[in-house]
Amino acid sequence: MRDQIKSFFLVQEGEIKMVNSVVIICEESPFGKDSVVEAFRMATGLLAVGDIDDVKIILLKDAIYFLNKRLDPEAINTDSFTNIMRLIDFSEIEIYLHRDALSAAGLEPIDLNVKINVKIVDLKQISQLILGADMTFKY
Repeated sequence: MRDQIKSFFLVQEGEIKMVNSVVIICEESPFGKDSVVEAFRMATGLLAVGDIDDVKIILLKDAIYFLNKRLDPEAINTDSFTNIMRLIDFSEIEIYLHRDALSAAGLEPIDLNVKINVKIVDLKQISQLILGADMTFKY
């Protein structure tokens, strides 16, 4: 039986490069679309495969509401985020929140549902995270 290939590769400027780091960017509201939930599922899946140890999620604009501990999806007749929150708690995903989006939403760090691996950053730091990643996805 042949060995299974588990590594992720990308072709960049004609060269094959192993993917070691991924940044996933979300900016859509957690309501009406599943993009934030799917981003976290993707991130936990990439970590579970085991070949990529560095997965970061950047929440911009309305996506930051996903981590609001007062968020009540059932109040607007949508599914709760309980399962995905458990995945986040047990994973090593680094979560970055845009400082200006957090402020515009009227949220403070104390209002967040997740405290572990969460960093509040500005646009310059976000740019550095994106430029430093081998691969970037936008949801």
